[in-house]
Amino acid sequence: MALFHVFLHGEHFLIHKDGADAWMGFYKNFYVEADNADQAEQAAIRRLTGDPGFRAMVRNPPDQPPELNIEETTEIAPGHSLKDSDFVFFPEEA
Repeated sequence: MALFHVFLHGEHFLIHKDGADAWMGFYKNFYVEADNADQAEQAAIRRLTGDPGFRAMVRNPPDQPPELNIEETTEIAPGHSLKDSDFVFFPEEA
C-alpha cells in the first residue's frame, strides 16, 4: 500500500453552522493508504460522506445537490504520520 494526499473541493453545500444556514464551498485534505490513486480518492470520499458531523451540517434540498471535486491526488513518501485537515469553508458567490 502507498500513502496518498487527496485534496477535495466541495461546492454548493447548504451548511448549517453557528445557528444559520448558508451556501458554502469548502476545501479539505485527506491522507489515506491505498493501492492506487483511484482507491485513495474513493477512500477520501467515503471518509467525508461517512463523517456524522459533516452529514449533520449539510442541509441541501433534493433538487439542489452539492458537487464534490477532487482537485489533486498525490502519492507521498511513506513514513509520514499526517492528520486530515479541518474544513476550510468559504461563502459561495450569489
